Amino acid sequence: MGLISEESIQRVAEANDIVEVIGSYFPLKRAGTSFRALCPFHREKSPSFHVNPTRQNFHCFGCGAGGGVLRFVMDYEHVDFPTAVKRLAQRAGIPIIEEAGNADDDRKRGLRQRLLGLHAEAADWFHRNLLKSPDASPARDYLKARGITGDIARSWQLGYAPDSWDALLDFLRDRKFNIEEISQSGLASSKDDGGDLYSRFRGRVMFPIRNDYGEVVAFSGRVLDPEAKTAKYVNSPETPLFTKGKVLYGLDKTKRDLIEKNAAIVCEGQLDLISAFEAGVRHVIAPQGTAFTSDQARLLRRFVETVLLCFDSDTAGQQAAARSLPALLSQGLAVRVVELPAGEDPDSLIRKSGPGAFLEVVARAKDFFDHATDKAEASGELADPAGKSRLVHRLGPPLALVQDATLRESHLGRIASRLGIPQQAIRSTMKPPTATAESQDEKPAPALETVSLSPGISILCRLAMTSRPVREWLREQGSAAPFDANGGLLDKIARAEFDENDPSTVAVFVSSLGVAAERALAGLDLSRTVPDPLSRAGETWSGLVAQQLAKEIEGLKNLLARPGISPDERIKIQKQILDLKIRVADGFRPSQ
Repeated sequence: MGLISEESIQRVAEANDIVEVIGSYFPLKRAGTSFRALCPFHREKSPSFHVNPTRQNFHCFGCGAGGGVLRFVMDYEHVDFPTAVKRLAQRAGIPIIEEAGNADDDRKRGLRQRLLGLHAEAADWFHRNLLKSPDASPARDYLKARGITGDIARSWQLGYAPDSWDALLDFLRDRKFNIEEISQSGLASSKDDGGDLYSRFRGRVMFPIRNDYGEVVAFSGRVLDPEAKTAKYVNSPETPLFTKGKVLYGLDKTKRDLIEKNAAIVCEGQLDLISAFEAGVRHVIAPQGTAFTSDQARLLRRFVETVLLCFDSDTAGQQAAARSLPALLSQGLAVRVVELPAGEDPDSLIRKSGPGAFLEVVARAKDFFDHATDKAEASGELADPAGKSRLVHRLGPPLALVQDATLRESHLGRIASRLGIPQQAIRSTMKPPTATAESQDEKPAPALETVSLSPGISILCRLAMTSRPVREWLREQGSAAPFDANGGLLDKIARAEFDENDPSTVAVFVSSLGVAAERALAGLDLSRTVPDPLSRAGETWSGLVAQQLAKEIEGLKNLLARPGISPDERIKIQKQILDLKIRVADGFRPSQ
């Protein structure tokens, strides 16, 4: 990938006020000269997450998360540095200038950009077909019957794929996309590897699938003929743009409402979601497929704490709810189950009885464990010990995944009481379920890297971040690495060129240091000033040198205490000790 120019990064940091950016994700409350909120990176009851508009950074005094606006977007959106820069650039309307990278990275980046352009063109073509093509009349009738007006179709860019093997391919070729790009887009298939391509989607209503940033990355097509001997829905295969288990349909439109409600209603299909959204119930999302993956749950956890599963009431829907549990509970999400009237889905219920009726059903949603116990009781399964045993073995593994210990024990006690069995009988089944096929290839999240600054390095970092003369003086002293495990961080600050009076340049520099260093520096109070920073830096540096010299002297004394040391070696070591003591007496100045 080409490197984003320093000039572009600087302009992006300057144009995005950190209070406005973070405030667009969740509410901030003013607290004196700064703002605060509940930390989005760990669970807490009292707000310890602070945003400083003067320094343009954030810091959580609970978990230690911190940094500038770029770091916040990286951590909150789970994206890399270039993506964070580009998202903030788009937010501010700033063009990005990139410098050349290596050939392979440039090729991958170029292919991604071409595929995004191809999908945008295809979405527009499908949409124009739906609105204007005579052949799309059955598709328009179908959508009208489902309550989808022209305005709604335009808002969601719904489309129609004509019943043609090559119409889309011809269109894409006319737009100068080559065979390799069309093949890698997933919009075309071939009977044999390397064979002639044909359109994957034919005679279907088309739903563009967008990532949470609003870019079209895939499609889902619904067949119109209910008697057709083919799959009801056909989705894009996995491509360089699209991994099914990492995308949530509708999230680009609904994430602000998810944040405000702190809850997500999970629908099975696109039409259910669109119907609810357009009826005013906007805290909704839909997975690609029914069961949640860990990646989707992790993505959703950025926005909400509670998930309301609104799958169909049939057996398949209930099984989908059960399959979703491990991923959702593992992310610390509370899971409730919405029980729809028999034969209804969100779309049909809203069209028949209005959004109020749907919200009433949602309001009656029960915690998953209560819901499962109620269903077992209603079916008569709990009438005998064998039935109770089956239920316990179903509930034990997901119960083990409940993150909050108090909540987990509460569920355990309630289940034991309702079934009339000892809690230990349930505990014996509380083993987390094994990974599903969808998640077996996932790697465990890496442990959070931390940097703990010693008092001396902390003081010097703070002085260097706020004073150019201090940075220049530190460069003259040589490396601090021999004195402290984190001396290398101080060296980087000393060598850096930034304007300490311009928060945006400071933020750009700090974001280049990596997450651990950025978190550590975010915890420094850069507003604290001293009358003579150079003198304070000299005193602190001298203290570090003194500590190092003391360690060296102690090490040499230990050598002297070893048995069998020769007289010449003893004299040599004693001279080294004397030299070190002279350096200490001379004011701890490091040798040049």
